[in-house]
Amino acid sequence: MDGSPLRGSFFGSKVWNSTSKYHRVIWQCNNKFKGDHKCARPHLDEETIKARFVVAFNAVLDSKDNILEDCRLMQSALTNYTGVDEEIQSLLEEIDVVTELTKRCIAENSQTAQNQAEYKVRYNGFVARYEKAKTRVAELRSIKNVRQAQADAIGTFMFKVQELDTLSEFDEKLWLTVIDTVTVYADGRMTLKFQGETEINA
Repeated sequence: MDGSPLRGSFFGSKVWNSTSKYHRVIWQCNNKFKGDHKCARPHLDEETIKARFVVAFNAVLDSKDNILEDCRLMQSALTNYTGVDEEIQSLLEEIDVVTELTKRCIAENSQTAQNQAEYKVRYNGFVARYEKAKTRVAELRSIKNVRQAQADAIGTFMFKVQELDTLSEFDEKLWLTVIDTVTVYADGRMTLKFQGETEINA
């Protein structure tokens, strides 16, 4: 098991009794023995995590129709870029307008004697408008990329759920594909959050 997204302070794997027949891998909070306020959550045996994942994923499969419908709705919402695209288009038009105004401002200053203090105020105002619009476009495109990545992850999760009726043993590739985060509590309980927001307590 690798890359496990155990939430909170990150969990890391440790090997106990590495040279003996009692060799086993456990996962514990990386802050368990750091600072004055040590993490109270227990370590978890890797085999326990794997077994709980199998149980949790089978619980997902038991309700696959409802979960898949929820995932479709979530995918649809994530990939509806209408508002974002409209704002991007408006900002690109603003950038074109400001670019032209800036060129005219520079040209007028080079051809006609002007108060340079006033010119700088006008010029800096155009530059500020341009940079603000450019920054916002970059933010919106980043938002689109993040939402598309989330939608793709949900799509992969849906594919895995659709192709299986039951999971008989731990599958590491499946774990890495469908798990978003795992929350571990002080009493040893776990909440497995799958792509698509489905949460199963284990």
